[in-house]
Amino acid sequence: MRTINKKFAGAVVVAGLVAVPAGVALAGSVWSTGPDNTYGAANPFAAAVAQVHVVDDGSGGSTISLKLKGVDADPGRTFGAHVHRAACGVDPLAAGGHYQHTGATGSLEEREVWLDITVNGGGNGQSVTQRPWTIDQSTLRSVVIHALPTNEADGTAGARLACIDLDGTD
Repeated sequence: MRTINKKFAGAVVVAGLVAVPAGVALAGSVWSTGPDNTYGAANPFAAAVAQVHVVDDGSGGSTISLKLKGVDADPGRTFGAHVHRAACGVDPLAAGGHYQHTGATGSLEEREVWLDITVNGGGNGQSVTQRPWTIDQSTLRSVVIHALPTNEADGTAGARLACIDLDGTD
């Protein structure tokens, strides 16, 4: 297996997904680094490091984990984080809306990938979620970290602070 890493000074490092043809399932674990874009002058992720690990469980499901280190935010602050439909861009809206898995049922959260994360006194935190499906790789996806926790009623989470293209694998 090989690892593709893009390193940036003061980067948020996020692991994610590689774009492959439709219908191709993930095998093993998937990684990507970034951010490809950050938004806003006073960004709490300017010197942070983050890692997302997506693991195919071998039966059509996946586990997605997010770890943050060194976020410049008050202890106890929660940020929303979601897989989005498209790649990052200079415009914060380029990543489109939240990715929703075709055919998934249940609540909005169960049809999407939500990775809300609360930081501690050191600016560190972690989040894990499991889905009974894998993310469609036919289009490049991204992870967006938002300024607010996710609103369970409608999935909103405030301004977009960082965007990471999900384009690496190991």
